[in-house]
Amino acid sequence: MAEPRWGRIAVVEREAAVIDWHRDGPLAAMTADALADPRAEVVHADLVEWLRTGPRTRAETYDALCLDIDNGPDWTVTEDNDGLYSPTGLAACAARLAPGGVLAVWSAQPSLAFEESLRNAGFTRVRTEEVAVARGVPDVVHLAVRGA
Repeated sequence: MAEPRWGRIAVVEREAAVIDWHRDGPLAAMTADALADPRAEVVHADLVEWLRTGPRTRAETYDALCLDIDNGPDWTVTEDNDGLYSPTGLAACAARLAPGGVLAVWSAQPSLAFEESLRNAGFTRVRTEEVAVARGVPDVVHLAVRGA
C-alpha cells in the first residue's frame, strides 16, 4: 500500500482459507507487507451480510467499494448473493459509501437491467466499462456514483 493518499482499505472475505493464503500461505510473499500496513483491514465476513449491517460511524464509510462477488447481477452461483444486486442490496452499498463515492461491480457480462437498477437506487454517472481478458470475451465493471 505504497500510495500515501489511501487512508484505509478493508477487504471483506468470507473464506478463512483465502485470508490465510495471504497472511501466511502461498500468497504471503506478495501480500503480507500490504496486510501489515496499519491502513489495511481484513474482515472475515460474508460481503452481503457485512453490507447489511451498515456503517455505525462515518469512519465506516468509503470513497469506493470495489466488489467482485459471484458472476454478476444476471447470473449468481450462490443464491444469497443475488441480494447484493437488489434495491435493498444497492441501498446497503450506498450507505457504505461517502457522498460522491464510487461503486464498482465486476461482472462476467454487461447488464442493462443492472444499470437501470443502479439509477433507480439513486446512483448517478452510471456506466459499464469492458475489461479485456485473455480468454476472449471481455468482463465488465459496472460503475456508479453515490449522490450527495
